[in-house]
Amino acid sequence: MYESLILSNNLVVFCLLLGFIYSLLLYFRQHNFLNRKLLFLLSLSRFLLISFLAFLLLDPILKSSKEIKEKPVVVILQDVSSSISKNIKNELEDFSNKLNDLNVYKYSFSDKIYDDFNEENNGVYTNISKVINEINNRFSNRNLSSIILASDGLYNDGINPLYSNNFNTPIHSICLGDTTVKKDNVISDVKHNDIVFLGNSFISEIFIESVKYKGEKVKLSVENNGESLFEKNITFNSNKEFLKIPVELKTSQVGIQAFKVVLSSLKNENNIRNNTFMFYIDVINSKYKILFIHDHSHPDIASVVSVIENNKDYDLDIVKSNNLKTNFSDYNLVVLHSISKENIQIIDDISDENIPLLIFPKQELNLYSKLIPNINFNRRSFNNEVFAKINYDFLSFKISKGVEEMINLSPPILTSFGFYNSSPLINPIAYQKYANTITESPLCFFDNYNSNKVGVFLGEGYWRWKINDFKLNDSFENFNELINKVLQYLIIKEDKSKFRLYYDKEINENENIVFEAEVYDDNYNLNNDNDISLILVNSNNEEYRYVFNKKKEKYYIDLGNLNPNSYKIFAKVEKRNYEKKGIINIKPINVEFLNKIANHQILNDLSKISGGESYNLSNLNLLINNLNEDKDNFVSTRFEDKLIQLIDYELILLILLVLISFEWFVRKYNGLI
Repeated sequence: MYESLILSNNLVVFCLLLGFIYSLLLYFRQHNFLNRKLLFLLSLSRFLLISFLAFLLLDPILKSSKEIKEKPVVVILQDVSSSISKNIKNELEDFSNKLNDLNVYKYSFSDKIYDDFNEENNGVYTNISKVINEINNRFSNRNLSSIILASDGLYNDGINPLYSNNFNTPIHSICLGDTTVKKDNVISDVKHNDIVFLGNSFISEIFIESVKYKGEKVKLSVENNGESLFEKNITFNSNKEFLKIPVELKTSQVGIQAFKVVLSSLKNENNIRNNTFMFYIDVINSKYKILFIHDHSHPDIASVVSVIENNKDYDLDIVKSNNLKTNFSDYNLVVLHSISKENIQIIDDISDENIPLLIFPKQELNLYSKLIPNINFNRRSFNNEVFAKINYDFLSFKISKGVEEMINLSPPILTSFGFYNSSPLINPIAYQKYANTITESPLCFFDNYNSNKVGVFLGEGYWRWKINDFKLNDSFENFNELINKVLQYLIIKEDKSKFRLYYDKEINENENIVFEAEVYDDNYNLNNDNDISLILVNSNNEEYRYVFNKKKEKYYIDLGNLNPNSYKIFAKVEKRNYEKKGIINIKPINVEFLNKIANHQILNDLSKISGGESYNLSNLNLLINNLNEDKDNFVSTRFEDKLIQLIDYELILLILLVLISFEWFVRKYNGLI
């Protein structure tokens, strides 16, 4: 270890000069009263004290460097996804114990990475690229020599691992699973609406894959609440067939409805778990009416209108502001776009109404200041283009990964250049980004006026988001999802009762089930004096009882994971006549069972690209020998720097205290004080 002193400037001489002058002025006139030796000691003490204090004002930093030697690091990754039938924890433990003079780190993974190996293969997703990136980040400054990846090569989340740029370390693959193509029929996906009105029919598209069942017949059926809604016999015409079957279904009950799609099993079928698929529809009993007001044609209008018109849950009226002759109370939402200054009176009229709004102000944000009270904008003389960056702290509704990527990769939006002064009440979906700088200026956000929700999309050019979505994904699905979720959030009225219960009505089996609650007294002040009990009852009438935790003035409980099922909810505030009922559906994730044919080719390619090799369980000894005898393995030497401000050393303060105490004592003793 060695140390060096770092100064922000070169004023050390000035510090010494300051100490000398101060000492000279203080003791020059007292040389006739003190002997030379005492005068010298006092002058030296004051010189050192003042010089040292002035030196500390320069904020000197002591840099220490420590030499660290590290053996080669080997990381072993165990894929514990459900697509792998055999768990190899014991084999990997034995393998790791035979590695000599290596620092071995053991992890298991599926969609996330976990410390140590796991005894069960129960992962519901597999994201190989994410895990490799995570390991490279964790060991970026370490002597990482090899990554051992024990997997079947199947991934269903994240990007293709071959597209990753983190191939600085050899990846040695241990190929697991069976590559034999076996007989199987699969319901791979079901496309459907999320919301349907009571009594309306809706079209769902069922996707079926069949392997090695040419000429065989199966029955496809759809059930809801035990009632059969659809049946069809299907004959496969080839040994490799992909079918898309449209099915028209009717709704008869309000609320979250679970639909079960079943494909009958055949003899010698490899995997019958993928013959069943569950999907959920929120059935409501009325349509929402939307009024779209504008003054000028614009491609952004066409992009948003197309989303609204394709949603059967909405009735849309489009008018220009000078032709407006309607009553706002007839609508659930008003959308404003490009209102001209000549028709600004309409903004004053709407500000007196009790209705949620969606505003596209283009470059005229200040024109709508009455409707967007919690943000002030000081505009400059020109417009500029900004990119969007998702707000990862946005919690008002769930933003899917597809929408998140669409926003982050979207083309720029043309906005006004200026300075935004926003209140904490502003709830941004996305921020403005200039080049690589993410600002705190919102681009898409929610606000409130007169207790009404307001959504705002600043600038113009959102039609390019829609085009870019199609360019990247061959569909407008992500753009449509964003607009539909914004509309739904604005339209749905908030609960005004004294007992409010918040939870996701639909959740995947790998996600934690979280409930939040609020209780208000008669003055509508938050109060959590009383306990809240929670009961969940599944379809088999099994009860699960809980009590909410109190968090500040609210209530909170995290139930973790529960088995896939439909659960009835009963929540009650003790000692008060407040109750809430509902239903939560925990959806099973079957993607790991859709395809269980191992993909060793992707593992071979991954090893080849990274400079590693592929192995299987039968020749692990060869991999052990190669790692132990690898000539590229070496003990690395690195220096760890540590910066400490000199004033943080207690010894420095002690020296200053001794100097000033010594001088004070001597001056006091000799009658100079």
